[in-house]
Amino acid sequence: RPDLEKARESSAKALELDPDLAEAHAAHGSVLFAQGHMPEAEAAFRRSVELDPRLFEARYFHARACFQQGNFEQAAELFREASDVREDYPSSFFAAQSLEALDRHEEATAAYGDALAVAERHMELNPDDPRAATMRAVALCRLGRVDEGLEWADRALTIDPEDAGVRYNAACLFAVADRPERALECLQEAVDVGFGNKAWLERDPDLDGLRAHPQFQALLATM
Repeated sequence: RPDLEKARESSAKALELDPDLAEAHAAHGSVLFAQGHMPEAEAAFRRSVELDPRLFEARYFHARACFQQGNFEQAAELFREASDVREDYPSSFFAAQSLEALDRHEEATAAYGDALAVAERHMELNPDDPRAATMRAVALCRLGRVDEGLEWADRALTIDPEDAGVRYNAACLFAVADRPERALECLQEAVDVGFGNKAWLERDPDLDGLRAHPQFQALLATM
């Protein structure tokens, strides 16, 4: 993609100007990750953390790269480290997801409780953040509070019905809540309005209940 190539050139130029700038290594790693150059991306993220151990972005995007490769052990660790650097609802939520993918259910439940608390604090200041609302919804559902989770999912879809990430997260909620038809509907809508991260979709434990469904397989085949 031309935009990614331009971003890669820009981050490489920043590193030429200052090879010890942690933010430039993190940015370069993010672009390499988006282009699928995983070993080079991970090396850039590690170098960024060496230069600035408190840089949130390096840990967060390194964690996402690990998650997409199915390296959930390292993803969970890095997402937790990112959350320690900066309170952040996606980091807290994805740490819980990574533990769930590892079948470490007791730890995952505790982590979903933490993620719910972070999302609630975030939404006190940002009540119209639809992505926070969907992650809050999934956390509630994972904690057995299904009806509350469904209410928050509907609220998120009302706030921004066109956001692909919101549609995707709502699909996850409906899958966890054992509403497969609604989940598949939202998932198709997410792809239709721009969700294209097939690797994440293939790894996401929230969608495990859909994987054997022919409609899910057909959707994967189109991505």
